[in-house]
Amino acid sequence: MSFKDAFITFPKLETERFILRELRSEDAKEYYSYFSDYEVTKYWGYSGSKNIETAAKTITRFENAFARKEMITWGIATKDDDKIIGTCILNDFVRASMANVSYNLSREYWSKGIMTEVLRTIIPYAFNVLDMNRIQAKVMPENNASVQLLLKVGFVQEGLLRDFIFGETLTDTLIFSILKKDFIESSPG
Repeated sequence: MSFKDAFITFPKLETERFILRELRSEDAKEYYSYFSDYEVTKYWGYSGSKNIETAAKTITRFENAFARKEMITWGIATKDDDKIIGTCILNDFVRASMANVSYNLSREYWSKGIMTEVLRTIIPYAFNVLDMNRIQAKVMPENNASVQLLLKVGFVQEGLLRDFIFGETLTDTLIFSILKKDFIESSPG
């Protein structure tokens, strides 16, 4: 499948416990519920949604960015009740060979291995379906949970971007990457 073809229909993915699906307007309340929590957004470099209407507009922006082949934003939905508890995003595609990954999760679901499970589904999709060569992630140095997550799923810390614009914040930022060749070498079988 070509990179362009991957954007014809939103790619619905499944993990052991979750469905990774396109966000819908009716998800705005759940998205707002967790993304307005300062603890969830403090390492994003900007504050979360101010109200449900803003959250709904954000979901519309995600839909439009997908249509323009600029971003894939998966809502992480529970299998039992289809409740959105977080998102995982691939964006900033460069020549259909590189992308950034970012993610967030409702605080009540932290430390349960959820983002590990989600990234272990999205990374193979990015390499095998989108044919990415490189996936990178930018993390504030004090976000130890995210640093540990990235290392756990095979990313390598490449360096420090000094005084980097992270959202609306000027801060030092760590950069991590995983390359397709490293992913293939570490894959079983």
